[in-house]
Amino acid sequence: MSIREFAAHLGVHERLVSKWEAGGARVRPRPINQAALDTSLARSDDVVRARFAALIEHAQEERQSVPQPDPQQPDNQQRARAGARIGYSSDADLLALIDTGALRGDALTAVSERDLIMAAAHEASEHAGRAESTNVGSTTLEQLDADVSRIANDYVHVPPVPMAVEMMRVRRRVYRLLEGRQQPADTSHLYLLAGILSGLLANASTDLGHYDAAGDQVRAAFAYGELSKHNGLRAWTRGMHALVEYWSDRPRRGVELARSGLAYADSPTARVRLLNIEARIWSRLGSVDDVERCIHAAEDARASAGTTDLLHDEIGGVFGFGAAKAQYYAGATLIDLGRADPALAATEQAIELYASGPSHQRSYGAESLARVDNATAHLVNGSLDGAAEALLPVLALDEDKRIKQLQERLGGVRRRIAAPHFRDAAGARELDERIEEFCASTAVRRIPGGQG
Repeated sequence: MSIREFAAHLGVHERLVSKWEAGGARVRPRPINQAALDTSLARSDDVVRARFAALIEHAQEERQSVPQPDPQQPDNQQRARAGARIGYSSDADLLALIDTGALRGDALTAVSERDLIMAAAHEASEHAGRAESTNVGSTTLEQLDADVSRIANDYVHVPPVPMAVEMMRVRRRVYRLLEGRQQPADTSHLYLLAGILSGLLANASTDLGHYDAAGDQVRAAFAYGELSKHNGLRAWTRGMHALVEYWSDRPRRGVELARSGLAYADSPTARVRLLNIEARIWSRLGSVDDVERCIHAAEDARASAGTTDLLHDEIGGVFGFGAAKAQYYAGATLIDLGRADPALAATEQAIELYASGPSHQRSYGAESLARVDNATAHLVNGSLDGAAEALLPVLALDEDKRIKQLQERLGGVRRRIAAPHFRDAAGARELDERIEEFCASTAVRRIPGGQG
């Protein structure tokens, strides 16, 4: 049986067997390995056990035949005195003495040169063996990649609460793997996965109205982006953080974050997304010049050539920023600027693109928000009927899909309906009551203990 076969038989690394063979009588296997050796010997046949006994007896006879040093010789006296002071019976003892700095002067003379060199060799061998070991196989990483891609794409058409549970399940698995040992490249891969999942949880937190929690998740996501040195995650995270600040009524901080994300935006899609986010926040601040500057820059970025990005282009889903989402953002920006007609055009195009696109890519949240903005534009133009028609699909949404942003935007619609222009209009009260009923049963309120 070769060393490799024997190591596989025991379930240990072959370097450890080589160490035992080279160390001879000085080797003291750990209790768990000694038990494996004892069990292997006990299960062997009579011939193997007899040969083992003969080898042991021969080794003992050889040790007895070796002349022992004369303790009366000066050099041996000095070595004996030093050895008595330091004492070691294993590589671990000797290495511990090196760590403490005890091997100096007379103490060093008590150490066998071979013991010292072999201890160093064994330490290198064991460390290399540990460095080569990993708790992450290629199949594990492939499965985690598939899980993350599935979650990111499912999220656009599945309610946020069950998706948040799935995100947490997969991220906890990633965390457990990170507590073990793996190759540096695999560690970086796991940090990237942890960052993506934290970003997804930030998105879910905002949809459920927990902006403080979203801030914690998005900061963790950026930290993981730093650890994995992944610009796509850094850029997306900065944009998500900017939106969290925007929804938390800290728009100027949001502008700073969106701008800082451009330093990491390697792909045109990442740049287009960040510039649209910045434009949307500037519209809240009423800066028309900054809005137009961002829109023109986004148009240039979309027309430019560049590399694709793992999150924005390959995984997509929540991370994607296609034509439909761009039109939805344009509509929201134009509503804030009070430009009803172009807002109508942009939101109608967004709704059409979502409705005609693949069903598995259809974002119910973005499409519903575009419909609310479309209704708002109709109200700006004085059309209550147009607003009511635009809101029909929104008000029919299942309760578990009624995200926080819909509730907030519909509050703006109610304020417009309450204006003197619509106060006595037919259907105004009915639409207001339907919106009130919708907002009373949201995804947040369906969570036990949740705050509406």
